[in-house]
Amino acid sequence: MDSDTNVGGYVGFFIGFALVLIILYTLFFKLIRIVRRTEVMIIERYGKYHRTLTPGINLLAPFIDSPRVVNWRYAEVVGNRQVVRKMITDRIDLREHVIDCTKQRVISRDLVEIEIDAILYFQILDPKQAVFSIQNLPDALELLTQASTRNIIAQLTLDDTFSSRELINRQLKQQIESDCNRWGVVVHRCEIFNINPPGDIKQAMEIQITEERERRATVLIADGRRESMIVRSRGSAAKIVLDAEGRKVSQLQQAKGNAEAKKLLAKAEARSITAIREAINVVGVKATDYLLTIQYLRSLINSFNSKKGSLCVLIPQTILENISQVGIKK
Repeated sequence: MDSDTNVGGYVGFFIGFALVLIILYTLFFKLIRIVRRTEVMIIERYGKYHRTLTPGINLLAPFIDSPRVVNWRYAEVVGNRQVVRKMITDRIDLREHVIDCTKQRVISRDLVEIEIDAILYFQILDPKQAVFSIQNLPDALELLTQASTRNIIAQLTLDDTFSSRELINRQLKQQIESDCNRWGVVVHRCEIFNINPPGDIKQAMEIQITEERERRATVLIADGRRESMIVRSRGSAAKIVLDAEGRKVSQLQQAKGNAEAKKLLAKAEARSITAIREAINVVGVKATDYLLTIQYLRSLINSFNSKKGSLCVLIPQTILENISQVGIKK
């Protein structure tokens, strides 16, 4: 009887002790909350906003204070594909977040259906507004980005869509900033990630790109040939100029040489004439008559020698007289 009483007492003690531990454990986690760096917690009291817990150890009033939970999601890579995980948490991360918006089909101004997706970089600045102003912040940001993207693409043609990504990114950021400010969120960047036209248009664009590359290659080859011809023609022109300059210099040198030769010849003739004149003066013949006679004889010789097969020889008269005297003696 006593042993049964002791066993029952031990069991009751252990049960009571376990209940006390459970209550203390529950009170501890209800009373103390440790918030990590870059995180905050929104605390409600009686269903109303009470305060925001900052990083460190924070004390709560048991049973009357409770953290507000929020819907959140994050992306992770599983194998070769990206998977979006959704969760409910009482912690709000103040670091910069990335939302990879789901691909959607939009229609451009020239009625071409395009598959497009965007990436949004944002950060929570006001946790209270982010929790109480919107029910599901990540989904709201994605839907807002997709709607704004549709509106922007509808105002552009297909070619403008490909060539104006920076403009699209800037307009997209401007359109969603007003709503993001109401939600306590700042948008750092919006990026159009992929733009995929239909298959037939994509094939036509590839053909056009190939033709454009071939055209540019042809133009470059033609420009190269033209530049080569220009260089060659400039080289030929420079060669002609140099040849002309060379001939000019050669002719000038030749003319100077001829002039010098004529001067020397004239000086020699002058000295010869002076000597002849002095000799003639001794004999008593006029110099002019002598020069005219010499010129006449030269002209006569040149006239006879110019005829084919003719030869003119001048023999002094004294020789002829001597020859005639020899003939008479015989």
